[in-house]
Amino acid sequence: MNRSVEGRRDMTARRDRSQRASRRLIGREQVPSTVGAVARTVQEAIDIGEAISVGAVNLVKNTARAAISGARDVAAEAGSAAVVAVRSSIGAAREIGGDLGRISGLVLNGTFGAARQIGNDLMDLGTGGGAKRPLAKATRRRHSRTSERERTTRRSA
Repeated sequence: MNRSVEGRRDMTARRDRSQRASRRLIGREQVPSTVGAVARTVQEAIDIGEAISVGAVNLVKNTARAAISGARDVAAEAGSAAVVAVRSSIGAAREIGGDLGRISGLVLNGTFGAARQIGNDLMDLGTGGGAKRPLAKATRRRHSRTSERERTTRRSA
């Protein structure tokens, strides 16, 4: 305690002892020190549990981030593989279409050439066989209903 020069107690001066100590009631037994040790132990357990739970949350969060990142990478690879497959299919279809176009042109040229040749052969047949007119303009001979005998008797008479 602070005392002034005259030996009296100065009321405005601060006391050296802590407030907690001054609030203790005189005559009561003090609480054994084990209660403070139990409180410290409980507080340490709570702190450790809190640290473990924060660590577990961070672990789950980091694992989820890594899984999402991995899924994103896999999806990007799958997407690029799909794009390559579609482009390859389009290129193959273009080549097949070009081949079919060339072949159909050759088939048509062959068909027209064959038709032209057949027409020329028919024209040659018509003119080379002694006919005076082309085969297309030739008329059909009419058969009479008279018998062969009647024709011979008409001529001789």
